[in-house]
Amino acid sequence: MRFSHAVSALPALTLALLAVGTAAAKDKRPKAPPKSAQDAIQVVGHLPVTGGPVTRFVATQHYSSYYLYAEHGGGKNLTLIDVTRAAQPSVIADVAYPAGEQGAVFAAAGTAALVTEGAAAGPPAPAPQTIRIMDFSDPQHPKVARELDGVTAMSRDERRGLIFVANPDGIWILHETIALDPAVEEAYAHHVLYDH
Repeated sequence: MRFSHAVSALPALTLALLAVGTAAAKDKRPKAPPKSAQDAIQVVGHLPVTGGPVTRFVATQHYSSYYLYAEHGGGKNLTLIDVTRAAQPSVIADVAYPAGEQGAVFAAAGTAALVTEGAAAGPPAPAPQTIRIMDFSDPQHPKVARELDGVTAMSRDERRGLIFVANPDGIWILHETIALDPAVEEAYAHHVLYDH
């Protein structure tokens, strides 16, 4: 009795396995990578500033703190910004040069700066421009992810993957993210789990 009951269930089990195999075979089309597996440039911080348009940045570091000197147009003032936490930048100091004088940062080391003085101290203010963060994750349909108008200064912190941009709305901090290769992540996970 039991043998005949098992034999009669065999065709139903075979059909169920075939259905699962067929469903899996149908879903062989490539899937879009998850959002975390895409390269990106994103705005992570913003700081409104006063004192005229920013014309130049000088980035520096002191121990585990990161600073950004922002020179304003005409060399009339300088702003020191703590960018250690890129998402929460804060102004540490705003320095106005004496009336009638112009200045520019020649060199910076942490919270110390060598400032030159004179009419030709700083670079001329560049013409404002528009920058766009482009998304090419779908090469057939690239799109503008973000646009910033009236940009007067840009600089990079290569080690931290940061880009500093100044426009009339203030200073924007962008972060570059390079996606990790899923195959490399999988190999690393296997190494951590089984090779130690």
